[in-house]
Amino acid sequence: MAVLLFCFATTIPCLAQPDLVIPVKVKNFTTDNLGNIYTLTTNNQVVKYNPDGKEQFRYPNRTLGEATLLDATNPFHLLLFFAQHQTVLTLDRTLNVSGQFNLMQMGFQRADAVGMASDGALWVYDEASFLLKKIKADGTVVVQGNDLSLSVGQSLHPNFLLEREQTVFVNDPAVGVLVFDIFGQYRKSIPLLGLTEFQVIEDQLIYGKDGQLWSFHLTALLERPFTLPFEVKPSCKMRVVNGWVFVLEDGLLTGHRI
Repeated sequence: MAVLLFCFATTIPCLAQPDLVIPVKVKNFTTDNLGNIYTLTTNNQVVKYNPDGKEQFRYPNRTLGEATLLDATNPFHLLLFFAQHQTVLTLDRTLNVSGQFNLMQMGFQRADAVGMASDGALWVYDEASFLLKKIKADGTVVVQGNDLSLSVGQSLHPNFLLEREQTVFVNDPAVGVLVFDIFGQYRKSIPLLGLTEFQVIEDQLIYGKDGQLWSFHLTALLERPFTLPFEVKPSCKMRVVNGWVFVLEDGLLTGHRI
């Protein structure tokens, strides 16, 4: 388990130079629990870097258009989602294609929230049936949750999904973060509105908002800001991993030890 090394405070952080700079323009990125960094470049290539920032592998997508999501929940099954084509590719640790999910062929009319399961299957929220499903690459549904239109009492339009520690988190910016067990059964909602994505590290849900990094404690139900040794723009993306904070701002990806 990674241990968070941040201090909680509300003071304004001082400026600091980055400890690592990725030398290409990046439009999206993620990290895995081993500290590896995965970037999606402006020419739609996936590039994997080790924790020291050294390039290891590259995947040059040329057929499916623009990828909209990178998910490294399982570093041996990297998820690459092409929303326009409703297609998910999985890449192995060397960024070779290891699998494909064509959601339209599997009967999904529209899915915007997908996420990799720890066993290599795929979590998908099916907006047409109001069900959270877990599927294999052949389309077999191995887990199906309860009808969320009855549990929540309204239609959902999730934009992000994440499995961590036998729990599935589904984000709807207008409703909050919905929490499910590993069998897809709805448990509760966390009223954090307006999020686009987040991390779950141990018992904390970590997210960026208005240029600030925040933590919501899943047990104590307390929301607190992190003190960071640098300032960022409200539009930046941040991720925490193994004593680092990575920041994507205006195409520049930097890493800061904390």
